[in-house]
Amino acid sequence: MKDAIWNRVGPVAGLLFFVLLFAGFLVHGYPAVRPNNAQLADWLASVNANRFRFGVYVEAIAIVLFVPFAVWLFGHLRQGAKDSSAPAVAMLVGAGAWVALTLPINESWLGLVDQARSVDIRVAQTVVSINQASYDMTGIVLGMILIAAGVATLRSGAMSRWAGWAAIVIGGLQVVMAQTGIDTGPTGLLAYLWILGVAGYYTFRPAGGRGLVVGAAKGSVTATSPASS
Repeated sequence: MKDAIWNRVGPVAGLLFFVLLFAGFLVHGYPAVRPNNAQLADWLASVNANRFRFGVYVEAIAIVLFVPFAVWLFGHLRQGAKDSSAPAVAMLVGAGAWVALTLPINESWLGLVDQARSVDIRVAQTVVSINQASYDMTGIVLGMILIAAGVATLRSGAMSRWAGWAAIVIGGLQVVMAQTGIDTGPTGLLAYLWILGVAGYYTFRPAGGRGLVVGAAKGSVTATSPASS
């Protein structure tokens, strides 16, 4: 019974993670990536502190929801072969690290917004640069999470192999792009879309097909679904 409930809660948490993460972003918004002084000054003069605070709150809820999704995915991936345990553990630890590193970034932005009318533009630019660098660093962690999840998928057979390979490729691109800024390419969005695909599939998949047949057709590819258990 507990497993059945958890198999519902985990994927739904992943869906809500995606929806609320981007909803929060759309509510509060950011200045242009690496803005010049004029762009940043205009943004600080026009930003609505209450709206920004609410958007940050929504996004924080989304970030926390990544934890139950990652815990569910950890348990799901370990249902297959035993040699999937190490990468699955790495994925789970990485998820906790990503949440811990990501949450404070928006709080730093919120502090900047609270002082928007009086902050010196050079100080504001320093805060923006630190926030951007921190955000890019979290992209490395998110990439490693996907790589670990992909390896665990390939080893366990708990999901289709192409879902595992997709995670590895997207994760690798995410790590590589972090050095130039993860906003310079589509890999940041692709990482979230992978999470959305897995969470959405296991949320809406008929309950009768949720059981994992351990060891069956480990090397096969399910052509009609993004993930199969």
